[in-house]
Amino acid sequence: MARLYEVCLEFPDERTERGSNHGSGHGALLMKVPRMSPRDSSETIVSFEVESMILPMLKGKHVPVVLNKGSLQKVPYLLMEQLPGQTLLQWLLEAKQSGRKATVDELVRLGTAMAVALFSLHRQRCCHHDLKPANLFLHRDGHVVLLDFGLARHAQLPDLHAEEMRQPVGSSAVLAPEQIVGVRGDVRSDIYALGVLLYVMATLRFPFGMPKGHTALKRRMWMDPVPIRKLRSDLPAWFQEIVFRCLQPHAADRYQSAAHLVFDLRHPINMKVGTLGGRTGMPTWRSRTQRLFQYLRQGYQPSAHSGKDTPHAPIVLLAINHADNSEPVRRQLGSAAKRAMGGLVGARLALVTVVRPDDFSLSEDHLSQTEVQRRHLNMLHLLAAQLGVDSPLTSCHVLEGSSVASTLVRYAESNHVNTIVLGIGNPGNQVQRWVNSIAVRVAMLAPCTVTLVKLEETAVNG
Repeated sequence: MARLYEVCLEFPDERTERGSNHGSGHGALLMKVPRMSPRDSSETIVSFEVESMILPMLKGKHVPVVLNKGSLQKVPYLLMEQLPGQTLLQWLLEAKQSGRKATVDELVRLGTAMAVALFSLHRQRCCHHDLKPANLFLHRDGHVVLLDFGLARHAQLPDLHAEEMRQPVGSSAVLAPEQIVGVRGDVRSDIYALGVLLYVMATLRFPFGMPKGHTALKRRMWMDPVPIRKLRSDLPAWFQEIVFRCLQPHAADRYQSAAHLVFDLRHPINMKVGTLGGRTGMPTWRSRTQRLFQYLRQGYQPSAHSGKDTPHAPIVLLAINHADNSEPVRRQLGSAAKRAMGGLVGARLALVTVVRPDDFSLSEDHLSQTEVQRRHLNMLHLLAAQLGVDSPLTSCHVLEGSSVASTLVRYAESNHVNTIVLGIGNPGNQVQRWVNSIAVRVAMLAPCTVTLVKLEETAVNG
């Protein structure tokens, strides 16, 4: 969903080298630019916005350092340091081409480094949600750097993907079962993905392949992967126990923290190997059939979310109608939103507009999904700057939905919004009466306080 360009600084300054957590010691940088052709979906812009919001909030050597970023008004980009080493994908390709099998010591060393990086991320209240081999970088000094936060979820930021994408979000090979049914923000989903990576490193094959389609994707909810020891009899039972514990269909049965996984990898002698580690063959046909029918009868019920009780920063949602964003209207709505923020400690302001499917065109470049997203985001960012709210406390989101009111309500529900601010005008004509009905519907259905601002001009907000 993005292009990478190598940028060479002829005279790297001290700020560049000082800002690095990784000590590359040279002037080579990487510029990441989202794909924005008419053929690309709006997901590219959404992922860029997510990554540009999350990365500056993360600290430590396990995330890349962002040195600069470009605005959507000109060319959106992220300028990052270039790291010495290779991705896990490159490591796997080299192992496959050479026919080399990773030793247990190598698997433990790399697995521990990956789990340590994951624990550091989770302590910062962030889930990666796309831990495919290309997104883990094996640094030359031995630590792991996590890449590409376009699908990530941070507990202190609105979740754009929860509202804007109805299909499972992430790479099919590493998706946890709960992600398939729409659960996001659970750190145990990343632990599942780490189990997939350990399985691949040991066997050079994914536990459930690279499924295409929803039916194939759901097999991991009831099927067992081929035991590692059936493919690699030289590996110990405790290693398979660790991997299969990560791969349990229900999050409650996995490691509850990456720190526990680190401990077991470092101290396998203390582990009690159970049935998971003892498997060397596949379940019988009868057993597999019983599990399939049980799944078909009961469905998949995800475990209780481990992070649901984690406090989120309060959010005020300011709904803007992109069809009528005149200066007086923006001033009235912005003032109301700032008043709503004034009564909430640590409140965030989310500026939101909704576009419908008929706003896009496949034949006209200026109406492509990426261009419409970019244009409306620019409008929202401009309004945020005019309001004078500190940038760390604001975020701008272009949502897609056929029903404006329902889209706003779903966003408010999934992001724990405290107050929705939207405008309502005089019912002077049929169009305005329809607009006002949207505002009333939001007020009726929203799970939070709704502030309706009586506009002096005709405005559509909802």
